[in-house]
Amino acid sequence: MSNGAYYLLWLTAGLVLVAIASAVVARRLRLALQRRLKAAELLDALDRYSDWVAAQRRTAFFQGDIQKDSPLEQVRALRQHWFPELSGEAAELFAVHARLIDFLWGQQQLRQRDPEAWLVGDHEAKFAELWHQHLLSVWAAAAKLELVAGAQLDRPRPGAASPA
Repeated sequence: MSNGAYYLLWLTAGLVLVAIASAVVARRLRLALQRRLKAAELLDALDRYSDWVAAQRRTAFFQGDIQKDSPLEQVRALRQHWFPELSGEAAELFAVHARLIDFLWGQQQLRQRDPEAWLVGDHEAKFAELWHQHLLSVWAAAAKLELVAGAQLDRPRPGAASPA
């Protein structure tokens, strides 16, 4: 093997290694960017879900749980596919959601059965407590999401709107 062929072989091997390293770096950057975009999408879904929860205080009659393609279902899907490390925060959010739905159904049934008992009931304070629990769970999820997404997301906190 001549010196020229020897150096050409090493040059080719070096270029192949640089190409592989470049592809790995580009893939990591692309995944990080995609994860940040999904994190922003998840924050948006959390915000829309908080708006739905806040709206429940103002509705005359509870219409039932949110439907398919709801913000909460988007939160569930994005968390499962992109952010499995948020499972604890998501479990707390879904537990608060279940308590909220139970409360709203109970209030709806009480309002229909005995309107006077409903009027003298302490439903505003109970809703405010559930709203506070909701905000704490959403804020915990948003804070952890910023940590795992790898970047500070320039957005207001989800659920910043008051339910009043």
